[in-house]
Amino acid sequence: MSRLRNRLDNARRRRKPLAPWVEVRLGGEIEELPVEFASPLVMQLWSRLLGASASWSVWSLSRLFARLAADSRVQGAVVRLECVAAPSTYQSLRTVLMRFRERGKRLLAYGESFTPFQYYLAAACDWVVMPPAAEWGVTGLASEFVFLKEALDQVGIRAEAFPVSPFKTAFDALTRSDFSAESRAQAEWLLDARFEELVRGIAQGRGLEVQRVRELIDAAPISAEEAVRCGLLDEALYSDQLDDFLKSRIPSAREQRPSRWRRLWTYASKRLPPPIRERLSVPADSEEQLIAPLSRALRALVRLESPPRASEVAVVEIRGLIAEGRSRALPFPSGVGEVSGAEDVSELLRKVGRDPAVKAVVLHVNSGGGSALASDHIAQEVRRLRARKPVVVYMGGVAASGGYYVSAFANAIVAQPLTITGSIGVIALKLEALSALRRLGVNSVVLRRGKRAALLSESVPLDADGREALTRSVWRAYERFKQVVSEGRGLPLEDLEPICGGRVWTGAQALERRLVDATGDLTVAIATARRLAQLPPDPTFSAQCRLAPRPLRWPIGGVLSGVRWLRGLARRSSLWMVVPFVVLPE
Repeated sequence: MSRLRNRLDNARRRRKPLAPWVEVRLGGEIEELPVEFASPLVMQLWSRLLGASASWSVWSLSRLFARLAADSRVQGAVVRLECVAAPSTYQSLRTVLMRFRERGKRLLAYGESFTPFQYYLAAACDWVVMPPAAEWGVTGLASEFVFLKEALDQVGIRAEAFPVSPFKTAFDALTRSDFSAESRAQAEWLLDARFEELVRGIAQGRGLEVQRVRELIDAAPISAEEAVRCGLLDEALYSDQLDDFLKSRIPSAREQRPSRWRRLWTYASKRLPPPIRERLSVPADSEEQLIAPLSRALRALVRLESPPRASEVAVVEIRGLIAEGRSRALPFPSGVGEVSGAEDVSELLRKVGRDPAVKAVVLHVNSGGGSALASDHIAQEVRRLRARKPVVVYMGGVAASGGYYVSAFANAIVAQPLTITGSIGVIALKLEALSALRRLGVNSVVLRRGKRAALLSESVPLDADGREALTRSVWRAYERFKQVVSEGRGLPLEDLEPICGGRVWTGAQALERRLVDATGDLTVAIATARRLAQLPPDPTFSAQCRLAPRPLRWPIGGVLSGVRWLRGLARRSSLWMVVPFVVLPE
């Protein structure tokens, strides 16, 4: 019945006028999965008030472009690029656009300015256009790291880290004034990998030599006219000139001849008084328009028929900090944002395991890590789930440290070449604020029973016995981490140390070191899960999202409870599995 209803609805939609080109505006911060799936309604509204809500996701854009490609009336899309995303997310978006072009459709990218990876995405289109007064400003990539040790010294706060190796540099920003040799080496090879992919993508998309692209990046910024002469742009035009550009490049890019009844209606409506015509929503230029905004096109685009068994693959997401307890969304800028609680994630995995309709699970991990204990709880739940049905991990922008820990027991791991992963290691942090408290006139007195009762208290200095205790705890957790990786990935323990010790890798580097099984986007992970479950291929890559709920909290109460929760988390957790670098959107 539902399929018959869809067909009738599509027949009705095909009778509506649809311009042959559709304008899609990509704005805001783009994630792999919609943020709305994980954030409660109150947090969505709060984010929108702050202007921080993502309007699109790779998941929703993939389905939009699939609808555009399936509609024979659509010849192509004009993509306006105003978005920000992680480098690996740009790779997923590029796959969406390339898949659209493989269906015989055309793409035109338009932007008033391009960041490096925005232009990397634009280069995947047939044509790239900027306004004549704009400048092509792809000047390269830069990563900025801030070290706070000297600032903390001035206020009387001392931070001491206990890493398993010099490569585990998660708290270097608090404990150092500059890079260590190992930390700089990691930052350099990650930046090199991103820059090489940027140059390769531009060269491939624009038909230029790699060395030539490097020269043009070094010469940027350059004017739009000069960028046209260099082959970086196809034309320097304003947005109202795009219709003529498309007509000149594609002879068949003409307005579709409307149906007979539509021509009759247009003829009659033009003779109606203007107020009545406006009330009937009859656009004066409906027959001459070549490019239609997406909001208008959606009313005429045909719907894709849902496959009869769309729930065979479930997508479970682990987003943000991994911590004990319940999942939550912190309603203030804390550098943490979403929190995936081990209790909620484990319960969700058990529920998916009991669901007979779900034949395979894709675990979408977009986390820089967190608590060692919480990561272990989730990893053990993944191992139990794997015994019942296939589990495939898809790594988002970051799936490192604790994010890798929860992935190790999966049947297969898929990552984008620019995903940040690895960082197999553990670190502990001890903050001492006694001097700062005394400067403020605060006298803190700690009463304790037990020699190490105040081991993590900010008011008690760390002695030699405390340092030895924390060091032993770190190494015990690290040995367990390596055992999990060895068992899950089938790697001998003696071969792990050169690729562990907190070293951070890109997805491409992790593939060479057998830490992941394949590179690609979420559709590759879904296809892999279906293959492992011996399910027939599904060209629509249908799946159901199953995400742990975040508690509903009003902003003011959420801020107060969130601050208390963060302070309690820092006191409870002495061992952390966190990635050394914060990966910012380009």
